[in-house]
Amino acid sequence: MNTITLKGIIKDIKYSHNINDIEYYKANLLIPRDNGKEDIIKIKFKRFSNPYKEGDEISLKGNLRTFSKQQKDKNSVELYVFTYMDKPDKDENNLVELDGRVCKKGDLRKTKNGKDVLDFILANNITNDKNNLNAYIPIVAWGKQAKIINKLNIGDRLSLLGTLNSREYKKKINENDFELRVAHEVNMFYFNLNKDN
Repeated sequence: MNTITLKGIIKDIKYSHNINDIEYYKANLLIPRDNGKEDIIKIKFKRFSNPYKEGDEISLKGNLRTFSKQQKDKNSVELYVFTYMDKPDKDENNLVELDGRVCKKGDLRKTKNGKDVLDFILANNITNDKNNLNAYIPIVAWGKQAKIINKLNIGDRLSLLGTLNSREYKKKINENDFELRVAHEVNMFYFNLNKDN
């Protein structure tokens, strides 16, 4: 399972790449939050599937995918939503449904307010007509759920619900310089352990 429904304003529509004479495009989807901020979610799609123009408000469903790329002598993973611009069955603003296996866990830590938080990576397989696509999706668990996930073993299987969010952070380049970057992650609000571990 790997589905996401999003609603927001489409911006920065531009060419991405070609595969087998099919043009792929990319854009940002600006999704407002209740706190007045907005998430900037990267989307990719086949050119012919997009009926929208710059600045339109759209609703779509798709799935989360990751792309590994070389960046300044390091590998980085880009998280994005692939969509055929299909309309969602429900009017959900930002809902992610995933299943997969825990493949990496960070350390359980506390926020400044004393809330437990844990970052982990969920390995998810999407099967389409031609191949299996593996996505490695960063997840954030909070509170009691963070403590439970921390006790899981690598390879344990679970399903979850959450929202896809973006956040800015400063990456230290050298002693005096920082670079502003954007990270994308799923904030988990519910999960269920799958018994077939």
